[in-house]
Amino acid sequence: MARLICAVIIGLFFQLLHADESSTSPQDSRLVIGLLHFAPEAKNLQANTQAIAAAMAVAKAHGVHWLLTPELAITGYHFHNALGTDWIPAGPDTFVQRIQEQARNLEIGVLLSHLERPLSEESAIFNTLFVIDATGEIIARHRKINTIPRSEAWSTKGDSPTLVSLSGYQAGLLICADAWPFEHANRLKEQGAELILSSANWAPGQYGPGDTWEQRSLETRLPVIVNNRTGIDDSLDLREAASVVSVAGKRVFEHASEQDSLILLHWERTQPSPTLLRAQTIIIAR
Repeated sequence: MARLICAVIIGLFFQLLHADESSTSPQDSRLVIGLLHFAPEAKNLQANTQAIAAAMAVAKAHGVHWLLTPELAITGYHFHNALGTDWIPAGPDTFVQRIQEQARNLEIGVLLSHLERPLSEESAIFNTLFVIDATGEIIARHRKINTIPRSEAWSTKGDSPTLVSLSGYQAGLLICADAWPFEHANRLKEQGAELILSSANWAPGQYGPGDTWEQRSLETRLPVIVNNRTGIDDSLDLREAASVVSVAGKRVFEHASEQDSLILLHWERTQPSPTLLRAQTIIIAR
């Protein structure tokens, strides 16, 4: 399988069915989504938060409207083995607040995957995708539904997939294994989603995603955008894990690299679902 490992900006251009129409489309019909494909450092929450904040600045400079992160981007997936869960405060913690501040300062939206212990339900800990808008406000949350036995024994299950408006696009949100069964993606389709975004920490191999994302895109006829990660997390080797865009059952873009990368996905609203105009990958330094 071909991999995109880049040292400079690489543009992958997709032919449009109506190329002449795109040049006259209103600017607000375009959406630029950034994927932060990076390796969170085990036990170094401060450094990971700073890496995300720095990537937000790069993303803003390249016209990104919304930046997505991998699953549990601040703590790493197996955080509980070294840190436990007693330290997790109620409400958005200081790490989330730092990203909120950066979003407000840069005027960029962020979908941040992190831990959540709700103020109203302090016995629960969720694996949450926080939707932080360009004013720094948390406007929505998706809580992972398909939590994994053993490795996510600490996590309370969410109730349902989440639909949110991102710059006028109706986006369905999932986290990693939420994409495994058909039902969650299908529910998002029924609710009016135009595309599906998933934060992931999914290593290739025997228990890898296989063609999960392609199947969901085929069944729903919606683009499925997956932000995976790289590096090694405890027993998981994610150096060849791919961030992916799947459309109509086919993987039209993928990126795997041992280097931290920012992926820029340029979308235009078309019918029956948005069209990927081009994808670019930038290697970012810590």
